[in-house]
Amino acid sequence: MSASHNAPVTSSGQGRLWSEVFRRSRISPHVFVVADAAADQVNRVVAGLGLPQATSNSLFDNAHWATPLLDGAVTRLLTYGLPAPPSGTRVYGHRPLRLLCHLMDLRPPARALTGERNVPNIDQLLADLDWQRQAEHQALLAQARTAMANDSQEVRAAVRVFFGDEAADAAAVEMTG
Repeated sequence: MSASHNAPVTSSGQGRLWSEVFRRSRISPHVFVVADAAADQVNRVVAGLGLPQATSNSLFDNAHWATPLLDGAVTRLLTYGLPAPPSGTRVYGHRPLRLLCHLMDLRPPARALTGERNVPNIDQLLADLDWQRQAEHQALLAQARTAMANDSQEVRAAVRVFFGDEAADAAAVEMTG
């Protein structure tokens, strides 16, 4: 991993459990909700990765911030009104979740999660992150914009784009880690 970026790189496995920071979304097994108490930390780590951030913030509408991460994204939503997903930070994808666990020194899930085909090697995730940092800026912004969702239907549409039709059609998962 390039040392020029501010994201901490630690040896995952010694810190808190991943489920203290992330919980599975009721919308899709490929979406994880960040605990409010950990949202600032997740946002700082993601901001330090050197990837572009897409934003959308207009009067009388929800505010979105999204950063592409590996094959998914990390999003923040500030809602005005009552859309299905409440305000908060979300992670789209198992690989981004596992990378964040590593970067935040969280003990990752011990086994493959629902919808996860295999447990990736952290060295491969870090190599993929370095590759992503070299990708075209506009393509990364388009990936980030895909994750901007105002309701559960839009979240499922983003999951379909990122992970395929079978991922979007998966039923909601259990909520325990």
